[in-house]
Amino acid sequence: MAENIMIDKVIGESGASNSNATSQSQSVQSKAKKQRKKRSVAWEYFDQIIDPEGNQKGVCKHCKREYFADSKDNATKSLLTHMAKCLKMLLDVAKSQSKLGFNPIPGGNKGDVAVVPWKFDQEQCRKALCCMVIVDELPFSFVEKEGFMNFMKVAQPFFRIPSRRTVTRDCFDLFNDKNVSW
Repeated sequence: MAENIMIDKVIGESGASNSNATSQSQSVQSKAKKQRKKRSVAWEYFDQIIDPEGNQKGVCKHCKREYFADSKDNATKSLLTHMAKCLKMLLDVAKSQSKLGFNPIPGGNKGDVAVVPWKFDQEQCRKALCCMVIVDELPFSFVEKEGFMNFMKVAQPFFRIPSRRTVTRDCFDLFNDKNVSW
């Protein structure tokens, strides 16, 4: 029986027995099966999938776009870049955060303001844009010019700039509306 035990042991080059070799190989296999914890903040906003070709990808939880995200080849750079550009993600984050606005106090001293909650409203912005086009007698194509687009990206990145045809239609609707005060 002692002979059977000696056969089960693994003997290395030095001739010393290594009975821990089997237990080490088992622990290596269990580690290979275990998933490492995702360290990148990108994985909070992306779901991990493996496509039919075996590529590891990340799918945006907001706009459902897919990006390669293999830890050895692509890492999470493309995911992080998308996070900065994804408009749907910006809108979802914006909904969860409250914003404050400052309104002047009527009858108060110069510089007195009241802090009020503020919420972005696409329709109000479109109406204000139409009023600006009408009052300042701007061409409808003004909204498609590069300067205005860059200004709006800085001033209000959530505002989806309408086309000149949409602005034309909105201006006619605003003109026909009887409740508008200029």
